[in-house]
Amino acid sequence: MKTLCAAMEYRVREWVLDRLHIQWRALGVPFSVDQPLRTTEAIDPEALFWCSLEFFPTQPRLREQVLAWWANNSASLLLPRIRKFAQARADPRAPVWRALDPQWRRSPEQPTEPCCGVKSVQELLAFCDDLGKKPPTRRVQRQQPGKAEETVATVILRARHAVGTDAKHFVLVYLLANRGGAKLRSVAEWSGQTYQNVAKVAKRWESANILTLEHGYARLKNPVLWATALDLGHARVVLLNWLRFYDACIKLLRSLSKADAKSLPADGPVVAGLIREATEEATASVEVEPSTPSETVQDFTELVSSSR
Repeated sequence: MKTLCAAMEYRVREWVLDRLHIQWRALGVPFSVDQPLRTTEAIDPEALFWCSLEFFPTQPRLREQVLAWWANNSASLLLPRIRKFAQARADPRAPVWRALDPQWRRSPEQPTEPCCGVKSVQELLAFCDDLGKKPPTRRVQRQQPGKAEETVATVILRARHAVGTDAKHFVLVYLLANRGGAKLRSVAEWSGQTYQNVAKVAKRWESANILTLEHGYARLKNPVLWATALDLGHARVVLLNWLRFYDACIKLLRSLSKADAKSLPADGPVVAGLIREATEEATASVEVEPSTPSETVQDFTELVSSSR
């Protein structure tokens, strides 16, 4: 019989997995989902991939389909960005990524906890060792992915196809989401690009009369033109810091598992603190200024609040 903490962990995990499947479906992975993605929240491919790694040991279909997508869209996934995620912390996803990216020269730190659903660090490392031994062609056995949907949700991926995979597409998407303008430092923090690279793009685009730039604050001169080119119509692009949001979800899942192992009550102060911290992090992940309501953040907040 499940405890209340275990039941809460299960609901949150299923919600996160559903969110991952829906977003991957929008990017072209042939998942069957109950509801198509009908949101103007822009998908971050690297944050989506990094979060998905958490479930690679326990969700073989997710793993195979995502790796198939990567094999067919290798130029669309920014490996240096994922490497930066992996080396920023002692995370159990880092050895999973290391198994998939043998060219990453840095050896990840030994994780102190396993991924969700994995019983121990030793079991996780054994999985990573087995994954690393498989040739890429043996990792992919499922139906091949299709094209990404041409919706607001896929604007980051499509902007890469339009202007390239360097900092330009991050600047473009951020300014389309903040049509009144935004600080270049905010663009850098959201994207993980260096401030210098973002500033170089802004200065070149100022010279090309694409945007205005004053004291580190940039604004597109003709956002409607860019929105039309990317087939956004009149929809408002909603940006989340998906790395921050998904990390809050993963941290909550791991913490609920530990709380259950210690038989802590689901209505006690410890679990209440975990939920409060996750909710605050999720809310703070919205990047549009002034803040625009995020359907995902609202759904997550309602889920964890009602699970207690």
